Amino acid sequence: MSERTQVVQPPKHVAQPPPVIIPPDEDQTYDQIALRSYSLIQKIQGGLKYLWVRLRGGPMLVNMEVTHFCNARCDFCDFWKTERSGKLSDYDYIDAIRQLNPMAVTLTGGEPTINKQLPEVVRQIKSCSGYIYVGMVTHGSLMTMEKAAALWEAGIDQISISLNYVGSEHDEERGIEGLYDHLNTLIPQMAAHGINVILNTVVMRDNMDHIIPIAYKAREWGAKVSFSCYSDFKNGNVLHLIDPDHIDQVEQVIENLLALKPKLGNIISSDFFLRGIPDYFKNNIPSTCNVAGKWLVQLTPDGDIKPCPELPVSSHYSDFKSTTEPIVCDRCWYSCRGETEASLTFERVMELIGRL
Repeated sequence: MSERTQVVQPPKHVAQPPPVIIPPDEDQTYDQIALRSYSLIQKIQGGLKYLWVRLRGGPMLVNMEVTHFCNARCDFCDFWKTERSGKLSDYDYIDAIRQLNPMAVTLTGGEPTINKQLPEVVRQIKSCSGYIYVGMVTHGSLMTMEKAAALWEAGIDQISISLNYVGSEHDEERGIEGLYDHLNTLIPQMAAHGINVILNTVVMRDNMDHIIPIAYKAREWGAKVSFSCYSDFKNGNVLHLIDPDHIDQVEQVIENLLALKPKLGNIISSDFFLRGIPDYFKNNIPSTCNVAGKWLVQLTPDGDIKPCPELPVSSHYSDFKSTTEPIVCDRCWYSCRGETEASLTFERVMELIGRL
C-alpha cells in the first residue's frame, strides 16, 4: 500500500465499553429484512438496465453531492470546515443524471438533509431516466419521521444512516449531543413505517468492540447494516487506522460477522468484501482500482465529476467519459470499491438473489 504516516497511539478519545446488548437465543434465526416492494415490471426494468450499463461500461453508481456543508464535527472529515458550497440550482442536475444514466444514485454531502427540497430532488431523479435506484447517506441529526416519510413517498429506495458506536461515543465522534438517543427513537419508527433503513458502519481501531453490538442493534431496530473500512484518505487522520498489533482482533470480528450473517439476516455486506477488510489493514489489497471513474463517479454540487469521493475533479459532467484504465490507488477499501470488485461467483449470485 502507498506510504502512510505512522499510526499514532492512543486514539483521541478514551474508549468506553459498549452498552450491554442481549443477543437473541442461539436457536433463533431471523428472516431477511426485505427491501422496498417492487413490481415484476420494475424488476425486469432493473435487470435490463443493469445489463445495459454493464455492456456500456458504466457508470453503475453516481454519488451525487447535494452540498458540502455539514453540521457534524467528525475528525476524519473536513466538510464541517466548508465555507462555500455549490447548490443543485447552480447546474442542471437532471441533465447530468440523464447523461450519466447510472443504475443507482446516492445523495450525499456534506450532510444532504441540509437541503430542504430533497423529496422533489428524489422525484425528479426517479422520473428522468427509466429505472434508477435512489438512496441517501446521512448522519440523521436533522432527520425526522415526517421528513423520512416524505422521502419514502417521493420514491427513495433506501436511507442509509451512519453509525459507528452504540451509545454516547457516537455523539462524541460526530460532535452532536443526543444524536444516538435521537437515532434510537427515529430508526425503529422509520423501519415500522416500511422504510428501507441501512446503517453504514466504518470498521476502525476505536470501535471494534462495537461492531457486533451494532449488528444486533440494527436487527432490534428492524434495520440492515453495511460495513466499510476506515481510510485516512479524506484528511490524513491516521488515528483510527488498525495497526499490526490489532489485526488479530479485526480478523476475529470479521469471522464473527460472517457467522452472524445467515442468523441475523440484516448484514448486507458481501462475504467477499468482509474477508477483504483484514487484508486492507495488512496492506494486502490490489494496488489498482478498477471502479473509480468507470463504475463509480462522484458528482459535485458544482456539476463536476470526480472519479471517486477522494480524488480530484476530472471533468464537468457534460464532458465526462468513462475511464478504460484502472487508477493506481490502494488507499481505501470502501464498500463502493470492494463490493464492485467482487467476482460474480455462484456464492455472490446467491447472496444478491437472497438480498432481493
